[in-house]
Amino acid sequence: MYFWKLDLLKKQLIAKGLTEAQSYSYMLVYAILSAIAIEMMAYVPHETVDGWTYFASIMNILIPAIGTMMAFKANGGASGTQFLPRYVSISLISSIRYLVLILLLMIPLTTAAIVSQGVVDIFESRVFDLLFQATYALLYLYIVKQMREVATAQTDVEN
Repeated sequence: MYFWKLDLLKKQLIAKGLTEAQSYSYMLVYAILSAIAIEMMAYVPHETVDGWTYFASIMNILIPAIGTMMAFKANGGASGTQFLPRYVSISLISSIRYLVLILLLMIPLTTAAIVSQGVVDIFESRVFDLLFQATYALLYLYIVKQMREVATAQTDVEN
């Protein structure tokens, strides 16, 4: 795996491409670095940083990292095929559905919070954080399920 030498990566891609395991490695590192970058933005500026803030950040990094690992395994691991096309396309559609679900959940939660407590920023609460973490983990479990179904159906077609 290359982390800096783009010319060497390009030569490999031109000559023989990447194995499934190599493609997975690039995707996993990309997912982790993306999650870290997004989490870093939350700390600039940040009024209160406490144990809960760190916990939420760690979860926001671990969920996509572990979810990507599980998706790779569900696709057959190193002996699986088409990991990147499957993972990216399934993740895109699943994420669009997830966004709609989150938006639909926000409407009644915000309404309930306003009715019960007056105007309150529910999105700054730990309850919202926990709900988000739970639904975020469910998103990756859903992606893993879809990856497994495609991989299993592909294996059945080949046999």
